[in-house]
Amino acid sequence: MLPPPKSLLKPRLLPWLFLPGGVLALAAQSWPELAKALVYDRTAILAGEWWRMWTGNFVHFGWLHFALDTGLYFLIGWALVYRYRWWLNAAWLVLMPLAVTATIFMFDADMIRYGGLSGANVGWLVMLAFLGWQQSWRDWFWPVFLGIHVAELIYEAQLGGHGGGMIKFDDPSIRVATLAHVGGAVFGMVLWGVVNLLGGPRTLTPEARADDARAKQAGGK
Repeated sequence: MLPPPKSLLKPRLLPWLFLPGGVLALAAQSWPELAKALVYDRTAILAGEWWRMWTGNFVHFGWLHFALDTGLYFLIGWALVYRYRWWLNAAWLVLMPLAVTATIFMFDADMIRYGGLSGANVGWLVMLAFLGWQQSWRDWFWPVFLGIHVAELIYEAQLGGHGGGMIKFDDPSIRVATLAHVGGAVFGMVLWGVVNLLGGPRTLTPEARADDARAKQAGGK
């Protein structure tokens, strides 16, 4: 579930770690020349511009694409920062975008350009859904978000995947990167396993531990 709204009044529980990515996405959307320098471009990557493997996730093809992807990114960030320790959030902020573009790079040589946070968002949604179900099968908040994403992808695929589906890209030559979402989903399951291997309490913030203790106490009554 989402953190309690009152957590927004505590500055240390806001998704500050996610803010640089949001600022980068806004800057790229505002300055086309910057977007060109950051977007995932297979030809440029093969020429040595490896930073695009990470920064490409923060470039979007239109303001609606940017707003929806980045808005969900911050919502997810709020939930992750509230529940998990800063070092874990920092780790998957670095690794999730790389997992998405590495999947494209290795398995879709025909995709020359890619941009957007949706692949990474799907990965985090998968992780949150599994972690939520692990606590209670009645927790359907994140699975519903994940289901909406899957339905959108199916719709876009039915349209041929070019120019976006419900979200229209400003470049009609760009096609939907199905493998990006698959890569994100697989890595989300990997992160779910990592969180469990590390041991639940070690990865949780004090607020999350207190919430879990209250839920356990309430369930035992």
